[in-house]
Amino acid sequence: MSKQTVLLWWACWWLFLVLWTIGLLRPEPIQLQHHLISPSLGWITAKGLHLGVYALLALFASLLPSSPSFKLFCFIILMMHAFATEFLQQWVKERTGSLSDVAIDLLGVALGLGVWKLTCSFGTAGKRVPSR
Repeated sequence: MSKQTVLLWWACWWLFLVLWTIGLLRPEPIQLQHHLISPSLGWITAKGLHLGVYALLALFASLLPSSPSFKLFCFIILMMHAFATEFLQQWVKERTGSLSDVAIDLLGVALGLGVWKLTCSFGTAGKRVPSR
């Protein structure tokens, strides 16, 4: 993968994170949810979206070429992002910040890392380690 391609993929990751942040700190997604999804499915849909997006962001960061320290930086950013957006939602109309949402977000990050680890272990399962 060329350096320009790697930079483009990382730019996409950061853009996705920025767009997700905007969505979390605006009232319109909640208003849209109320119009499109029944109340009985609204909660599970919203929490599933939180879990899925954080898992996708973590998996995406895991798979992109970069140094281990930069990947760690991205995971720390995701964890801080979970806390920060829930804290800031206290001042957004129709939003409420909650520690249970932070837990769901962090579970999503862990899920993304877990999928990455499984992918790595399956990818190396059939490879032989050279003997010395």
